[in-house]
Amino acid sequence: MKHCIRLKKVYPDLISGYDTVGHEDSGRTLHSLTPELLWFRETCKAENVNIPFFFHAGECLGDGDETDQNLFDAVLFGTRRIGHGFSLYKHPTLIDHVKEKSILIESCPISNEVLRYTASIMSHPLPALLARGVAAALANDDPALLGQGTSGMTHDFWQALQGWENLGLEGLGSLAQNSVNWSAYEDESAEEWERSTKEGQKGAGIRAERVKEWNAEWEAFCEWIVAEFGDVLTSE
Repeated sequence: MKHCIRLKKVYPDLISGYDTVGHEDSGRTLHSLTPELLWFRETCKAENVNIPFFFHAGECLGDGDETDQNLFDAVLFGTRRIGHGFSLYKHPTLIDHVKEKSILIESCPISNEVLRYTASIMSHPLPALLARGVAAALANDDPALLGQGTSGMTHDFWQALQGWENLGLEGLGSLAQNSVNWSAYEDESAEEWERSTKEGQKGAGIRAERVKEWNAEWEAFCEWIVAEFGDVLTSE
């Protein structure tokens, strides 16, 4: 934590946030780290640096156990994104808080399948979260370790498209747009982050400009699909 604060001062544009990563079931809970996390937040305030939390949480099969509770503590500590959030679908009230606070779920379906949190893409909980209106983006966790290192994110998007029949091209586009909208482009307070992520392209800052750029590229991509494959699809 001390190194993170020091590096933020030296490289203010490179340090976007702070996370604790590891195998949750065998590691310390966020609750057990409360003194350290509160110290970090207070020290950042005293040193006049903005380092928000982007917590890894809910990568587990439990329901109400210590690891599952990391989701609640991540939200209470003001996380702006949640890495994995696999067990979130079990907690309808917490889902409402996640939506209200404009927290993004960084879903990693292939990683979850490889590590046996889900039997297949077909039984993954992300569609249930999307149906509840939770903002999510696809992520590939550790592709070099999990075997999809050469294909990168292409593998994850292809898996989602094949496994979730009702996702479609528009669903993939929404997930990709979310990854742009919930990226950290500049230092923002919690209130500014929540407002700007909810406004998206309708806002006035860097985030809005990036989303507008992505939307333009997406429109061009969709037009290319129609021009390239439209005749084939209509003939079928």
